[in-house]
Parts: sequence; structure tokens; C-alpha cells
Amino acid sequence: MKITICFTVLAVLGFSCLAVAQTHNYFFGARIPYDSLANQTTVIQSGSFLRVKSLNIDYPSKGQRGRNITAIYVYDRLGGGRGGYASITRGGIGQNFTRINLKSQRGNGMNFQVEIYGR
Repeated sequence: MKITICFTVLAVLGFSCLAVAQTHNYFFGARIPYDSLANQTTVIQSGSFLRVKSLNIDYPSKGQRGRNITAIYVYDRLGGGRGGYASITRGGIGQNFTRINLKSQRGNGMNFQVEIYGR
């Protein structure tokens, strides 16, 4: 009986630690030798009560020539399980253009760093 209670308490504590340490970093593709940073964007938005915020990041910018994309890294700087989510909605790896959709969780803001590598 005591072993079951101890195991249950340890399991609950373990899962709560995982929830606190959770981040929403996304890594699409992989950097290879001789790749260079083609674009770096930082997105910071404050939260709004019971609202989900969404933002699209387009590469290349208007009038800019895009490189062949080999990797896209999206770092969630908010942490604590409160960060948002990232998805590629157009283009991406192997293309010379992309659109990345960033979305916050309900009631929270977003703080992302987006890095696009290419050659």
C-alpha cells in the first residue's frame, strides 16, 4: 500500500515537472555544411484575455530574392508550456520561399525567434 502511494506521488511530481519544462521549439530540415543564415526574425506580442493571436512570417520579403531553404528553426522563448505553435503553410524545405504561421495559446502572448538557413 505504501509503495503504491509513493509511486503515485512520484509519478504526479514527474509529470508536473514535464509540464513546467515544456517548450514549443520546432526544427524543420537540417543545416548542412556551407549553409548560411538567410533570414532571422524575432516576433514578440503580448497576450490578450481569452484571445488567440496568429501571425504569418513570409520569406523572402517583397523585393528580396530567396535562397534554396535547407532548414527552418523556430525557437519558443516564452517557455513554461505557455508558448505558441509554428507550422509551415507554404513552400518550405527545398523551396526558395516559405510562409510560417505562428499561433499563440489562448490568453497568452508569443515570443518566437525564427531562423531560416539556405544556400
